[in-house]
Amino acid sequence: MISKPLSLTLLGCALSATLALAHEGATGVVKERMDLMESQKDAMKVMGDMAKGKTKFDAAAATKAANDIHITAKKIPDLFPKGSGGEENKSDALPAVWEKWDRFTGDADNLATAADALIKALGDSASEDWKPAFQKVGEACKSCHEDFRAEKKEKHH
Repeated sequence: MISKPLSLTLLGCALSATLALAHEGATGVVKERMDLMESQKDAMKVMGDMAKGKTKFDAAAATKAANDIHITAKKIPDLFPKGSGGEENKSDALPAVWEKWDRFTGDADNLATAADALIKALGDSASEDWKPAFQKVGEACKSCHEDFRAEKKEKHH
């Protein structure tokens, strides 16, 4: 049986390899947005680990992560110019991004607003009060991904 720390390390390596493959071949604005989303995922992990008690709460690190999400959320619309979707661009963006542009940009605005509220909650106290605001950031991410991102497909060899 594999030890838990080793199995988590192996899982992390597998996820990194999958991510590298997902970004393989992407160029230009598609690569830029994939990198931006990856940085948001990293920021969410920092705070998620704190929220779950996996790592000790660090107000400065959590605030930095929330700021990163706030800043990057404002960049999202510019990284989705028309014609940058589809498999030929190695993109997971669904056509709905451009068909429902106002809703898509509204989702990006909602993420920025939720991240701003999280920054304020983190600044107000170092207690558990920030967790509901963090949850709203996660909900904003999930909402947009459900409507505008193709489901990841498992690759079988």
